[in-house]
Amino acid sequence: MISFDGLYSLISLGLALFAISATNFINKKDFKNYPFGKSTLEPVIVIIKSLVLLIMCSITLFSAISQVINGGNNVEEGFALGYAIISSIGCTWVYLYMKKSSKNLNSEIVKAESNQWLMDAMLSVGVLIGFIISILLKYIGLSSLSKYVDPGMVILSSSIFLKMPITSAVDAFKELINSTADDEINGDIRELVKEIEMEYKLEDSVARVAKVGRELRIEIDFIVSNNSKIKSVEDMDKVREIIDNNTNHFDLKKWLNISFTKNKKWAI
Repeated sequence: MISFDGLYSLISLGLALFAISATNFINKKDFKNYPFGKSTLEPVIVIIKSLVLLIMCSITLFSAISQVINGGNNVEEGFALGYAIISSIGCTWVYLYMKKSSKNLNSEIVKAESNQWLMDAMLSVGVLIGFIISILLKYIGLSSLSKYVDPGMVILSSSIFLKMPITSAVDAFKELINSTADDEINGDIRELVKEIEMEYKLEDSVARVAKVGRELRIEIDFIVSNNSKIKSVEDMDKVREIIDNNTNHFDLKKWLNISFTKNKKWAI
């Protein structure tokens, strides 16, 4: 269990450095080489990190199962308790720091990193509780059972931890293929679009909304007719201004593209 916890912490540290480097690269503006920005990199990096953790948890899970089949193993609880206490405090501190940073930076990479350190903190606390149980079993004369505590904790932890990287990878993949944004964002934007349709007597509209990393991509095509109130470029810009002002409450960087056409062919 200590090896699993230590390996997880070491990999977490390496992934954290990787995430910091990637975030710095994404934050550097380079319109010439990346005219559409670098937001797509965020879900790619989250997928890479999730796959690394998924592989690690799977390997340790099968290794622990093998140990149980072979009769478990003995552990020096004194050293284990000292390690677990230090690790629990350290990982909890890093998690709280990363959680605060993820709110300030509004970055999916840092958010994933924060969740990863939360898992690490929980793992360390689990190690502490597990070895306390092992000491109690020996104290009451059940030393034969205490040999299964260590691999048992690894099996339990690995099984629980498999869910988070899988969920993160799936969510990141959806962003990578421009899956639609969540219902709350979609609902707000579609309601706003319908209000504009009615106010300016627009024939129809097509709205596409996707979240990619920290970027919210909004593309709206309005279908105008001879009866519409949109008669000039100034009218179009007025509508764009309305939409821009009414989507500022989303805590994401906006990519806003609003077009007007008389032929729906150009909107779908």
